[in-house]
Amino acid sequence: MSLSAILLAGLLAATAEPAACSAPADLSATPLAAWTQTDGAADAAIVPGRPVTLAMADGAAARTLTIAAAGRYGVAADGRVWIDLVAHGKPLTSAEHGHGPACSGIRKIVWFDLTPGTYDVTLSKAATDRVRVLVVQGR
Repeated sequence: MSLSAILLAGLLAATAEPAACSAPADLSATPLAAWTQTDGAADAAIVPGRPVTLAMADGAAARTLTIAAAGRYGVAADGRVWIDLVAHGKPLTSAEHGHGPACSGIRKIVWFDLTPGTYDVTLSKAATDRVRVLVVQGR
């Protein structure tokens, strides 16, 4: 197999949709347990531990987030979307990023090391008109 064929196969595998699940993932013993709860108000600030589905305008949305305790926080989303946290007008550097547990409905999680304060959660380049988001503390 040629190098270009191998690279193409890897690219296709990385962008492929996840396999269908026979049952949803059990998130009860994880920081992501709130993912299965009813959504909070979409027009209000994002609250850690409360999922919310945001309408995207031209692929983007933003909401404020207030953090009371220092720690590592994850911003989880169910769709293809770029996730940033902004403080004092500048995007923060993420600590790590990855995918949610298999069959959880969480497509992406971006983790940030945060101190108490108010941040802007900005979503952009969304592939859908709605994105469900959950902010959680810890891993």
